[in-house]
Amino acid sequence: MEVDIILEPDLGPAQLVELAQAAERYGIRAIWTSNYFAHWDPFISLVPVAQATKRLRMGALAVSPFEMHPLKIANALLSLNELSGGRAMAAIGAGEGNLDAMALHKPEKIVVAVREAIEIVMGAAHKKLAKDGYKGEVFNVTYPCAYDWLKAPPPFVYGTAYRHMMMRMEARVADGVFIGCTPTELIEAAMDNVRIGVAKREPGAAPIRVNSFWAWHVKKDRKEAYRESRRELAWRARKLDGDLIKYWLTPDEVQTVVSNFDKFVAAWFDRSGNIQGVSEEMCNRLCEGLTSTGGIEDLDREIERFKLFGKAGQTEIALRLHDNPMDALKIIGEHVVPALR
Repeated sequence: MEVDIILEPDLGPAQLVELAQAAERYGIRAIWTSNYFAHWDPFISLVPVAQATKRLRMGALAVSPFEMHPLKIANALLSLNELSGGRAMAAIGAGEGNLDAMALHKPEKIVVAVREAIEIVMGAAHKKLAKDGYKGEVFNVTYPCAYDWLKAPPPFVYGTAYRHMMMRMEARVADGVFIGCTPTELIEAAMDNVRIGVAKREPGAAPIRVNSFWAWHVKKDRKEAYRESRRELAWRARKLDGDLIKYWLTPDEVQTVVSNFDKFVAAWFDRSGNIQGVSEEMCNRLCEGLTSTGGIEDLDREIERFKLFGKAGQTEIALRLHDNPMDALKIIGEHVVPALR
């Protein structure tokens, strides 16, 4: 199984280049930049990375067709892909925070809309919009779009998914499925739905790739690792969905977490990692279940976890880095990448 890294959206191009070059030396497959509001544009900020690396893949995660028309997503992705010689990727999903920031709304048929977006982007990449454009229920391309200027191999297009119907659809039409924050306790059910979609792929379609967003909080300072991990808990497990966190908590504890979700959000905004009204021990259990959290002494446990993802059928795992990303990358490059080869 291969390893990707996902970087914070506030890292500028110079920082991305430094991390990308180190990642390439360590044998990391790809870096992903997060697509947030009021931050660096992921496609533009990856251009220097394309120019400074030779093998490393690069992608934007995640891009929503409800904030940017699929044809414009295609243009941005294909431009980066040409500049990188065919190493660009994008992960397309329904979107959350950006839509809230811009007061944008999702259509009723979200799975249909995301499917159409993926089909338009892949259609552009494979020059299939040249005759009639695209006519969908939600999205349309009314003019023929030939993309005669494309020279590089087509980019790789993932769909992002938390729920099973989205996984099935994306496994049927996309190059890959990017599963969101799904622990080993739930990965088999997710992969069962991916396989349902794979069975409906067109004859001769390329093998599907399966990636997974997974938060990385392993540090030399174990106490700091847990603090950082608790700080980010508000965004784990579909925003601490009770049906997911029940694997690590009692029913009463689940209710405590759900009732205090606003306190988890506050701990993210104030960067403290201190969740008022919820015990640190309870939060640490969630950290250990929903992320890779701990010290260097916990690396073997996390590597075994990643092997379970691979055994379930994942082809790669994307580790989301937070504070001091170069330190995290060094640990991953020296310990995790060799162990998963």
